Amino acid sequence: MNGFNWRTLSADELEAQYNPRKSVPDFEQHFTAWVERSASARTRLPGAYDLRYGPGPLQTYDLHKPEGSATGRPLVVLIHGGYWRGLDKNTMTFTAEPFVAAGAVVVNLNYDLCPAVTLDAIVRQMQDALVHIVAKAADWGTSAARLHVIGHSAGAHLAAMMAAAPWAGDLGARPQIASLGLISGVFELEPVLHISPNQEIRLDSAMAVRNSVTRFAPKLAGPVLVAVGDDEPQAWQAQSVDFHQACRDAGTQAHLMRVANANHFNILYALADASKPLCTALLRQCGLK
Repeated sequence: MNGFNWRTLSADELEAQYNPRKSVPDFEQHFTAWVERSASARTRLPGAYDLRYGPGPLQTYDLHKPEGSATGRPLVVLIHGGYWRGLDKNTMTFTAEPFVAAGAVVVNLNYDLCPAVTLDAIVRQMQDALVHIVAKAADWGTSAARLHVIGHSAGAHLAAMMAAAPWAGDLGARPQIASLGLISGVFELEPVLHISPNQEIRLDSAMAVRNSVTRFAPKLAGPVLVAVGDDEPQAWQAQSVDFHQACRDAGTQAHLMRVANANHFNILYALADASKPLCTALLRQCGLK
């Protein structure tokens, strides 16, 4: 690991390092921009909205398919952030555009939020979603063998868990993920026990251990791109650095990308722009370039 010791931090320092809203005072303007850009994108993207993969209030997804009747297209799954307690898929729609334009079928996932459900329940919902998506893949003109999962923040954690978390027998075979794109993620959860968002997340020590994916990093046949902003707090960057190293230690092909002039929130604009290195790298990783 990189040697960063969060246990030496004061309560205020922990909050500043592990609560992204504290490190970016104007974070709300990004939420507004994501919603506005996503609403605009929905006027251009072909889509079917609020489809269901489960019974929970927010167990829904949007489906975006390129024009035409091609088969075997890459299948890209997007998972939004919000520290498992906020936001929804309507903040991520704009990031789907370059992938659909390049020929991918894109699924933009929602999930129920803490404190209405636990993080354990959210992980299970994401597993249910992947099973549902893979079963539908052929109908959508895509291939379950070309499944790529991309997540931001808490969504990056959930994406990683899809490849690494224990898989319940009642789910059937685990879908094989071709690649992961993990953007400004949180992977080691013990520090979250000590910051204010946990009043809503409601992690306890055992749940934090069960869901600290750095400790059981995925062994993936395909690549993992771990991206983090250069302007993010040191401890938050360490989450990505440590997870990247854990993947490599597990024998997974992993690449760490530091995104210049990016914080936890504006990094999403780089995901949505096919001219930026982050989007370009993920398009290539998904077989779209």
